[in-house]
Amino acid sequence: PFLLTKMERHVFSSQSFIPMKAARWLVVAAPHAPGGGPNMAKAVAFLPGALQAITYHVDVWHAPMSVFDEDATFAVSMWNDGTDLDTEFFELPAPVGVGV
Repeated sequence: PFLLTKMERHVFSSQSFIPMKAARWLVVAAPHAPGGGPNMAKAVAFLPGALQAITYHVDVWHAPMSVFDEDATFAVSMWNDGTDLDTEFFELPAPVGVGV
């Protein structure tokens, strides 16, 4: 499995990834845990199609971009408010294995 060690979120911004050239790439998203951070027990993961775009909604925990098999190119659309408060990284207490 692919080992996931951190998650991120953008409190004020949505984020879209449009593959221009991609083979396999990973999407992982998770709701908020009651005590803060992502709830990895309720996380979902999938491998989008080579031409399938995705958008993370505002304030959604998600894995950093991960691609497999070959280099990939994406167009990214993100409104960014320019503050440090908009991007938060969360180190997972233990790596989470994701089968790919």
